[in-house]
Amino acid sequence: MNQRLQTLRKRFIDAKADADATDRELRQASAAKLAELRALPDPAARLAGLKDPALLPYDREMLERTVADLLPRRRIRLPRTIGETMRSAVRHARYHWRGLVVLTLISIPIVVIGGLAVHNTGHAKVHFGRDLDLTWRFPDGHSELRRLEAHTAVVVMGRNAEGDVRLRFWSAAEGHLEATMPAQAYERFVTSTSE
Repeated sequence: MNQRLQTLRKRFIDAKADADATDRELRQASAAKLAELRALPDPAARLAGLKDPALLPYDREMLERTVADLLPRRRIRLPRTIGETMRSAVRHARYHWRGLVVLTLISIPIVVIGGLAVHNTGHAKVHFGRDLDLTWRFPDGHSELRRLEAHTAVVVMGRNAEGDVRLRFWSAAEGHLEATMPAQAYERFVTSTSE
């Protein structure tokens, strides 16, 4: 039994030595092939050398790095305007469904905030040539008839569906006061407008 065990051990040691010698020869051949491919002046030949079966995975990776170093770097182009940014986002969203979901989630609040900003931004500052009694709506929701002094500046917020003018006036004590003035009265009493 001991004789058999010694024979098996000797065979195992010889096989391991043969495998190690073969591995060493493969590594040497691969390193030589890598050096030969790196020395080539033509980048296309180096690129074709990536398919060479004589290269081991480590040497193939080293050759890939060498070829990648020769390629021009990709320039990162930052969009200069919001329009370019939006076009880039839509182009990305067209090809990636996650991009479409993100674009939708981002655009909803932007549209709502933009709509609120447009609705609450004045169009012009106006003055009236005489005192006017208008019904003003206060920030707390109640309405009250108050006199608007002549030549006091108020902001035109826009027109409603009937063409009546929405006016806004700032009072330090009460905040923003809003009133609606009929279109005919507005055209008759307004004296000066500044954008």
